[in-house]
Amino acid sequence: MREAFKPNADVMSGGQFHDSTTQRQDYIKHPLERPYHRVPDQYKKPMGEMEGVTSYKKDYTEKYAPPAQAIKHDGQRQVGGKFEGEPTYKSDYRKWDMSGRMGPYIAQDAWQPPTQPFEGETTFKHDFRKHEAARRGMIRPDEAAKMSDAPFNDRTDYRDSYIKHPLEAKYVHPKEQYKGPSAPFEDITTFKRDYKGNPGEMTRSFKPDNQAFSSGKPLEDVTTNRNDFRRWPLERPYVHQQEQYKKPEGAFESATTHNMTYRELPLERVLARRPDSANKARNAPFEGATSYNNDYKKWDMNGRGKPMMRDEYYPNTAPFEGLSTQKAHFIPHEIQKQKAFGPNRSAFQSNAKFEDSTMYRTDYTLKEMDICPALSINKVTFPIPCRRTQGGYKPVYETVTELPSGMGSPTRMQMVS
Repeated sequence: MREAFKPNADVMSGGQFHDSTTQRQDYIKHPLERPYHRVPDQYKKPMGEMEGVTSYKKDYTEKYAPPAQAIKHDGQRQVGGKFEGEPTYKSDYRKWDMSGRMGPYIAQDAWQPPTQPFEGETTFKHDFRKHEAARRGMIRPDEAAKMSDAPFNDRTDYRDSYIKHPLEAKYVHPKEQYKGPSAPFEDITTFKRDYKGNPGEMTRSFKPDNQAFSSGKPLEDVTTNRNDFRRWPLERPYVHQQEQYKKPEGAFESATTHNMTYRELPLERVLARRPDSANKARNAPFEGATSYNNDYKKWDMNGRGKPMMRDEYYPNTAPFEGLSTQKAHFIPHEIQKQKAFGPNRSAFQSNAKFEDSTMYRTDYTLKEMDICPALSINKVTFPIPCRRTQGGYKPVYETVTELPSGMGSPTRMQMVS
């Protein structure tokens, strides 16, 4: 049997455990100094007492006045007397006699609320009987690997029958070294040797020269406006002259009733005033007693345990030995392809002739239309306007009025024509 190369899993014993590391051996401890921390200056109370006298306390005169009362406006005024009279409702209303009327109709089998108290039990609680049934075990096999105590036999026929023979050294064929050619490299190709070029002149460009057109003659700046324009004398438009301002005679009297009657009084600045209660020293201790601090009882929460789930279910570990209902009664059947109930999507074709007769073609009656008499008139020599009516076209006669004398200028006549 071949010896295993796996190391033994025995626990090593003896010796001393060393916890020395590279960091522990090479580390040099240096002295550390605390960082500088600036100590702020302590507060020093100034000597003497603070003078709390202000100009407001000196000059303020306290006045006692009753509080302002709310002003209630008069709303809708109502008459305080009692109404004496008979309204229309009482005079016209007729009171009916309701003594002979029966009460409301109530069915005999009407629902009545139960008198017994509600117990709160359902039909499921009354009729259900609880059965104690053991939990069914798992049907699938155990997934644990099957182990064997016997050692693994790794001997093969190849390992038993193979005989190792000594091998001779492998012959290595020597490689030939590269030797360059002694003659120089000729770069003449067939194209260079046989091609002589096409005889002919170079194609001439038809593009015009990029030179500006120049002439020695002076530029003619004569225009139709300069030749035919005749300067007419112009007159300045009439501008109306405004009358100049004339200062009224005498002195302006700026005295008013306000300036004559007003008397200037000295003004005093309004000073702030605080009540005397705000200047009292607050040296009394703070009373922090509340109903929560007095009545609250603190409970001890150290002895409280954590809730734990009880494991009441114990699955069955025995393997399933038997035949299931599905394997015993199941009969395999041949699967048949289901027929589609959808319509056939092939186009409907027919050899009959297409019938294109419509109600319009059957019922339509062709009628003759009269020709307009205006079409026979020569419009070039005799232009006549026509208007369409129910019976055809009829000529329209209009009177032509002459233009007034002011609108008969040659320029306007050319525009009209």
